[in-house]
Amino acid sequence: MKSKTPLFLLPFLFAFLVFVAACGPADEVDPLTLTPVAITYMTFNQATEAQSEELVIGRFQEKYPAIQVTRTPYNQNPQSYLLDNASPPDVMFLWTGYLLDTAMRQNLLGNLADVWEEMGFHETISEPIQAMSFYQGAPYFVPGGHGWTAIYYNREVFQRYGLTPPTTWQEFITICETLWSNGETPLSIAGSNPFAGTLWFDYLNMRLNGPEFHRRLLNGEEEYTDPKVAAVLETMVDLMDRGFFVESPATMNDLNSVMSIIRGDAAEPVEQRKAVMTLGSNFALNDLPVVFLDELDFFPFPVIDPALPVGEVGITFGFVVPTSADNPMQANAFAGFMGSAESSQVLTQQTTTQLTWVPVHKEFDRSLYSQRISQAEALVSNADAFGPPMVLSLPDSMGSALGQVLNRLLTDRGEVADWQLLLEDARQKAIQSGEYTQP
Repeated sequence: MKSKTPLFLLPFLFAFLVFVAACGPADEVDPLTLTPVAITYMTFNQATEAQSEELVIGRFQEKYPAIQVTRTPYNQNPQSYLLDNASPPDVMFLWTGYLLDTAMRQNLLGNLADVWEEMGFHETISEPIQAMSFYQGAPYFVPGGHGWTAIYYNREVFQRYGLTPPTTWQEFITICETLWSNGETPLSIAGSNPFAGTLWFDYLNMRLNGPEFHRRLLNGEEEYTDPKVAAVLETMVDLMDRGFFVESPATMNDLNSVMSIIRGDAAEPVEQRKAVMTLGSNFALNDLPVVFLDELDFFPFPVIDPALPVGEVGITFGFVVPTSADNPMQANAFAGFMGSAESSQVLTQQTTTQLTWVPVHKEFDRSLYSQRISQAEALVSNADAFGPPMVLSLPDSMGSALGQVLNRLLTDRGEVADWQLLLEDARQKAIQSGEYTQP
């Protein structure tokens, strides 16, 4: 005998079904809001950034109260954390360059395609930044912002001699000659720091040989014995021989180089060797007091060959999720939020008075920009190519050779051909050890 539902229950059953339909299926409940989870965010322990990031973390936890984020400073190199399968962080602050590229190739990072899709990053992040975030068609990096590199100069000294920022190499050389003839040293360089010192190689190579040759060289696909590389080094030697750099440039560090172009420290000069211009990263000026920062302005590295595309150099930072992260779903949500316009605005509101970094999200409120950040964004957006500096683009094993060449160039030891051989030998060893993946 078949079981039948009593007629008097049908209205109640119908009402119940309507209620369930209105509530939606159980699988539509956001799993991020259910079980409490603690995730670890690994980053640098700088006071200003720590305060700003804690504000961002607080904003994230307002959206996802079930996710507790602990901000933890690095105490070893990032590669060690990526290789630690026992207790890896859930999210890491990282930057573009050889480290990121290698981590993507070695499958040490989680695929963030869902994050990019959900957050709309394909539409809100520029193509050059996207290109650095992808490997084999998939994103493994959520960019947050970038720095820039420029020639910084002392405004008052330029005004004194009626100088204006150059756009061509010849105009730049004319400025150097004018300053030199008036008893001013045109240029300083942080010669004791290969990161800063080799920015000259980055730019001279791109301006003489094009960004594509520069990219291939840094990727190990071109030889350092190439005559194009010789032209770069010879141009640098010519600037040295003409007396355009400060004395003993190999002994200058980042602070020395920046303070050399400051005049407001006359009572107690931090650096006795004074110059008027220096090529440097914006991050080298982060801790400069505002009163000194206001003495300075900057311009893009001049064009040498107008037929070549224009390349620029800067550090792009962002967020990754290690493949072995314990809580990938929650980690992905946090990495995506850190790359959002909302996150960037919280961070930037704390830093716009200092020359710091440019947010990459196109929906960021540009009214929050300082004049310097607007100028920096234009510098990078007007370029045909943008990438990390040389030191961050090469295998670590090449660092020693790079430092030696920089030191020998700045101390006038050896010949260009010898320096080329030193770099090429380091490249060959990097290839043999598998540090370069050849096409």
